[in-house]
Amino acid sequence: MSENDKKPKFKVISGGLSETIDDSRKEFVSASITDTRLMGVVGMYVHWRLPENCHLTHLHQFFYFDAEESGFDTYRSVLGNGDSQEINEIIDIENCLLGGLGGKKISISENEAKYMLQSYVDLNLRSKLPLPDGLEEYKFMLSPRIRLTDAENYVLMCKQCPVLDSPYQVINYFLMRCFSRDFGAAKFLTKGYVRTDIFSEHKGATLLRNVIEESPDAISGTNTDYHITDDDKAFGTFDTFKAYMCESLIEYSGKYFLLITQVTLDHLKVVKYEKISTFQVSPVEASMMTSRAEFITVVDLVPSSPPFTRGTTVLNSKAMITEHENGRLFMIFQPHNNHVKNSTYLLNDDVLGIYYLIEDNQIILASYSLEDIRRLEADLAESPMAPFVVPISKYEFKEPVLFDFINSAFDDFEDFVATIATPPKE
Repeated sequence: MSENDKKPKFKVISGGLSETIDDSRKEFVSASITDTRLMGVVGMYVHWRLPENCHLTHLHQFFYFDAEESGFDTYRSVLGNGDSQEINEIIDIENCLLGGLGGKKISISENEAKYMLQSYVDLNLRSKLPLPDGLEEYKFMLSPRIRLTDAENYVLMCKQCPVLDSPYQVINYFLMRCFSRDFGAAKFLTKGYVRTDIFSEHKGATLLRNVIEESPDAISGTNTDYHITDDDKAFGTFDTFKAYMCESLIEYSGKYFLLITQVTLDHLKVVKYEKISTFQVSPVEASMMTSRAEFITVVDLVPSSPPFTRGTTVLNSKAMITEHENGRLFMIFQPHNNHVKNSTYLLNDDVLGIYYLIEDNQIILASYSLEDIRRLEADLAESPMAPFVVPISKYEFKEPVLFDFINSAFDDFEDFVATIATPPKE
């Protein structure tokens, strides 16, 4: 017997934790998309079953698509077996990535999910934008190529958009898409031929503020435009058009412009889009146009308080978190995009409020409305953190100051307020 024959023979069996998505075929379970395409961004979730894996049997994928600039921007995933840790991780990713979009989740098919991903990957490649990390996990969705008919494409676009029920909502969304040069989405809101690129001299821009007013006819005093809708000239079958004058503040490359347009609707579809005027404004003028009151509540934390995290309060669970030199900011968005239905649209009206934690000893609550600051106060009062907070002060400022404080050298908000409230010496 040879020496090799005397050696014991072992077979290496891979443990469940070493499994990957490549070890199994993928069975589609479900997918959903946010109805936020008219805001310029869309979130997508896809769930796959991996039946040939022994332990890691489920793949949960999250995609963040930006139609304006960055295309397929972010990819996150969870590979697991359905335990509580996996579920918590899924919820955390969903809140972090999709919580600020303010949209509803709409079910889509496997083909629709693959088509969405392939479309945005194509956009990245055309625009020479890098694909997000994780290509080895989502590359199986890139082939075979999915082709949708015009009707199927229209249905998918409808799933990505909210139900439109207000003229102001249609106009704000339409102008938002036009100014960002997202003309494909803008045309979804039109009826018949409407030229959407009437400001070709401007780059893709962000709509900061839009004020809409009805535009009555100077002669008749009414806001109607009647036209015959069939060939029967003896009997009048008419539709009524309604015109609106819009004053839009946009920004790109650190420059601000005020654009005046007239948008005409046939019910809830844009049928005419006209340029009236355009001129540049200074940053100071732009700031005055977008300024509003800010409500702030300050509380101190006792030394024995637990850490303030995303899970501390109900509202905070979906916050977008950013780190700053002297603290951590938790930005909480409205669970809807109803601000788009207002006759005066402001970009940051989608913000419900902010928790700003200063080095674990002070929390600043901030919001743009009295109603929402009270919601934040109630949210904190009903949380496990309530016994550890000491109310300090409440303020109403005529214009926002929180971000001035964050960018200052102060580490105590009371000291900051005392300084800005002190009149300058002559």
